[in-house]
Amino acid sequence: MVKKHIKGNGTSRIRFIMIEAEMPEGDLTQIANAIQNALRPASVSGPKLPKTPVQIIGLNEQDDDDEEVVDASVEEDDATSVGRVLKAAASKPRRPAKRKVVDIELSNEISLKSYTENYPPKNDQDRYLVVVAFLCEHRKEIEGVNADHVYTCFRKLEWPTGSKDFGQPLRNLKLNQLLDPGPGRGTYVINHIGIDKVHKLAEG
Repeated sequence: MVKKHIKGNGTSRIRFIMIEAEMPEGDLTQIANAIQNALRPASVSGPKLPKTPVQIIGLNEQDDDDEEVVDASVEEDDATSVGRVLKAAASKPRRPAKRKVVDIELSNEISLKSYTENYPPKNDQDRYLVVVAFLCEHRKEIEGVNADHVYTCFRKLEWPTGSKDFGQPLRNLKLNQLLDPGPGRGTYVINHIGIDKVHKLAEG
């Protein structure tokens, strides 16, 4: 009984090599190289794999202590998709952080109340500057003033705190070079120009 050949799904490869060469007797270098090159497997290019996802982080830059993270997965070989993701992430509205009261001693001498009476602010931006000046000058255990410190002082003085983005005036003061970045993220310290402005408030 003759066995039937079972056709499989795999493939077989056969390579038959014949080399014929004339060369000086004893010189086998050339033929050895020829044999080696003939037997070396040809490089096969595999299928192109998709690029790894790209994470786009921190497109909405913030000086405040809250960072909004935008996470998008795109294939780098699709330039139009990348452009759409970047545009959408950059246009995403910023969500201001909800402020909270923190533990600060504000009643001992010099108290926050007496300091603000000596340097009465004329507008809302002055209020922020005066509070930061007080904390930097008389509460030196606070190495960098953040929006929660200022919010706590405003609550203590019963000043308005209903701003949609409470930390924005601090960023404006930094932009106007009356405040400098503090040692931590989202913190501020007053500089000598800011101190001069606060002290002029005493002149009326």
